[in-house]
Amino acid sequence: MIMYYRQTVKLKNIDFKTVVAAFHDFKFVEFLTSLQPVKIIKWTGIKDGDIAYFKIWFFGWKNLFVTHKEYKKTDSSLSFIDFAENSFPFGIIIWSHTHEVRLENKSVLIIDDVNFTHRNKFLGILVYPILIIPIIVRKFLYRLYFYRRLFY
Repeated sequence: MIMYYRQTVKLKNIDFKTVVAAFHDFKFVEFLTSLQPVKIIKWTGIKDGDIAYFKIWFFGWKNLFVTHKEYKKTDSSLSFIDFAENSFPFGIIIWSHTHEVRLENKSVLIIDDVNFTHRNKFLGILVYPILIIPIIVRKFLYRLYFYRRLFY
């Protein structure tokens, strides 16, 4: 069963280059995961072939491995995909999380587009909120991270 989630966060009065630089910065990844039961074991970046290895706690520590692919950067956009195939916990067969940062009408849009395939329809529905809530929380965390920087 294929599950989807997409969200867009619009940031006004934020420099596009600052947002793009943050996505390349390990401290930004630490910030996004700081309120979650997640341990970052290894993170090499977001370019093609770079990896992220996390441990996520859900009734015991589970390994989570993603490879970054389809890295694209222009003067007005950045995008890359976190991809995992048969290496994700919770019965996930394929995990794909596209990150996109786009300059549009003097605002910066951050788009998270997640889709994953689960072995079992019923279990897929049960784990959906567990996997999507950390993405939903980013609506708040993106704003907190970039707007607090305006005051420091």
